[in-house]
Amino acid sequence: MKGKFSPIIIGVIVVVIIAIGALIFTTLSGNNSGTNNKKNTEQDVGKPVINLSKDADGDKPKKVTITAYATTSDKDGIKEIILPDGSSVMGSTAKYEVEENGTYKFTANCANGQSDSLTIEVTEIPENSHNNPYIPEGFSAVDEDVDVEDGFVIADKNGNQYVWIPVESGKLSRNTMLDVKYTESTGTASALVNSVAKYYGFYIARFEASQYEKNGKMAAASMSGKVPWTNIAYQDASEYATNSAEFFEYEDCYTALINSYAWDTTLNWIDSKEEYINYSSSTDRGNYSGTIYPTGVTETDEVNHICDLAGNVREWTTEIYKDNSSDSNDKDSTNLINRVIRGGGATLNRTAASHQGYPDSQYEPYWGFRMVLYK
Repeated sequence: MKGKFSPIIIGVIVVVIIAIGALIFTTLSGNNSGTNNKKNTEQDVGKPVINLSKDADGDKPKKVTITAYATTSDKDGIKEIILPDGSSVMGSTAKYEVEENGTYKFTANCANGQSDSLTIEVTEIPENSHNNPYIPEGFSAVDEDVDVEDGFVIADKNGNQYVWIPVESGKLSRNTMLDVKYTESTGTASALVNSVAKYYGFYIARFEASQYEKNGKMAAASMSGKVPWTNIAYQDASEYATNSAEFFEYEDCYTALINSYAWDTTLNWIDSKEEYINYSSSTDRGNYSGTIYPTGVTETDEVNHICDLAGNVREWTTEIYKDNSSDSNDKDSTNLINRVIRGGGATLNRTAASHQGYPDSQYEPYWGFRMVLYK
């Protein structure tokens, strides 16, 4: 045993060495951790702090305004705020208007290069639906308390009026869909179909189109008590109807000549009302007196606040009627495109649902037109 360590002594020495090593490791780790914490604290100094708030006007706001305000302890301050659309506003405060519910992200950048982001959720804007119609900029409700099923009317500052046609399914009707003699090929008809799929409805002109002159220019209007615009060929009616939105400076909606989708969907909606059942197939309401009356005068032909849909003047639509007797290969003919005229007129006792095709270059004293309005 002389000159050798006993096993007990060796074991004690090993334990002491391990303890010393652990102590050294803990001390070093603590020093490193302290260094990192110090660095993180230094990095947080001057970092921007963002505050977001919302402002909604009324119980059913069309827009919500988000205000972003950023602060920093850094002496150089806030450089800019990046808005949800990617644009930037210099300084520490910015406002941002939204028209749809969702989550919106704001980023604040300091002059020292540090930045931070914050999001806010908007839920206050009522979702568009067939019974919650959008109201375009520049328009207001004629009577806000009127239920959409009774005819919700809006008007612009000039007196143009339109009636909301609710489409709960988001799909327009077209009663000639399976009839190969009739087609719809205009871009405005497709645009209306797409709009209704998103907004669950559209607006139809309350009145037959009349002439409106301003600064030497003429436009199509939808106003009460006016002489209907007649003796007009299809192409002119289509152009005036489409240009009406620009003429009256509408900001977020379009106008167009009424198409077969809009006409049939409107009639189907009217026919679904007990008080107007069979309206589209009856000649009991329209003006067939032989004399064209001013728009909206015929009280019997005002249904859900839509006037003169059955009678007074017959109305161009964008629908095409294919005349099988014509030679479709005759490219020199100017009468191959027949557009459909709907309804009856003062001199022709026809139902609101009636169809008849005429060359689009033709015009008559008892033919007019009507517009639709949509987003």
